Amino acid sequence: MDALAIGPFVLSYERLALLGAAALLLLGGELANRRHAGLANWSWWTLLVAALSSRLVFAATTPEAYLSAPWTLVYFWQPGASLWGGLAGALLFTLWYWRRPNQRTPLTWAVSLLVASGLLLLMLQQALPRTPVTADPLPELTFQQLDGTEFHLAAQQGQPIIVNLWATWCPPCRREMPVLAEYDQDPRVQVILINQGESLLGVQRYLDQAQLEFQFLLLDPRQEAMAFYGAPGLPATLFYNAEGELVDRHFGELSRAQLERFTREFSAP
Repeated sequence: MDALAIGPFVLSYERLALLGAAALLLLGGELANRRHAGLANWSWWTLLVAALSSRLVFAATTPEAYLSAPWTLVYFWQPGASLWGGLAGALLFTLWYWRRPNQRTPLTWAVSLLVASGLLLLMLQQALPRTPVTADPLPELTFQQLDGTEFHLAAQQGQPIIVNLWATWCPPCRREMPVLAEYDQDPRVQVILINQGESLLGVQRYLDQAQLEFQFLLLDPRQEAMAFYGAPGLPATLFYNAEGELVDRHFGELSRAQLERFTREFSAP
């Protein structure tokens, strides 16, 4: 398992490690502020700068994912960050913030907190359990489409495939549906959405209200897909190459950059 279930939602271990490092930075800044005024304010600003710089460095590697929707750069609840970009931004900001000669002692404290937070992040990333991704084939599962026809998941090969497990009651699922709809129209990739545990009427009502349409939208009233993949919550996304082999997975909300990177890497040139 690569995520922690919080009620019906999921928090990836990568995100959990980032939150732990951020908490250490902020708590350390608040405590050290009692001896050296300004460290609390510095810690909050440094966290913001680190988040922005990590996202900007990451976005530079997949610019096409953000050019059409640049405001998503500050959607920090979505995945997509450069660890070294964030650390570099935080360090440069810290050196600028404590640039005056009479601030050498607070600078030492600030750098120490940055190093401690960075080490905690690396330790958590190594310590939290991860299930390795193996090249498993598409499962022998059969679902019904909205028109009642059967759909055999294992028969879908020939191009990269994105399998997304979702439900209408799940806010992260609803937020990522529009971008999934965009890639559903992309000839480079095939998108398969499998609704978990809901009725045909409820799913169709949601699609009509959201003005969304997908080529392959399947119903899974017994939540067989969640059981098969061991998904701790929703949304859950599985990425398959053109040969129908699992190459990656993600528990939690997707980003446009994730979809674009996968599509660009595994689609035919």
